[in-house]
Amino acid sequence: MRHLDLFDRLAADLATFDAALARRTLTDPRAERLMTVGGINAVVAVSLLAAIGDVSRFYSPEKLVSYVGLNPSVRQSGDRSAVHGRITKQGRAHARAMLVEAAWTIAAGPGPLRAFFVRIKERRGQQVAAVATARKLAVIAWHLLTKDEDYTWSRPALVA
Repeated sequence: MRHLDLFDRLAADLATFDAALARRTLTDPRAERLMTVGGINAVVAVSLLAAIGDVSRFYSPEKLVSYVGLNPSVRQSGDRSAVHGRITKQGRAHARAMLVEAAWTIAAGPGPLRAFFVRIKERRGQQVAAVATARKLAVIAWHLLTKDEDYTWSRPALVA
């Protein structure tokens, strides 16, 4: 019985926290800008902004991609050609996981990012396509935040 009371209290605290987070997200212009991308919801936007901090720290989208660990590993020795491998997974694991979850959401809806997902999926498989789409989302997020522009292909129902 004691644990049920504690569970109820924690659930109420969590609901209060979620409401405060939603209010803050809707008043942050950077979060609103990120949410113009179809698969990015409030939780993903806030998580990404918390991980990134000031986007001006990254002078290129590749630096942001590397920061969240979505860049491919490269092995090269001497004059041999480079061999690209799996993603490095160096950096912010939570931000990387949020971007991958957003990529799975994008794969279910219409738009150019879904077309990208399907094109990669046909060649390399679903898992690789999800990670590639997450990488593309990180690049898009960098451009949206540095240029202070909304996503060009945003759905009107999400922006209104």
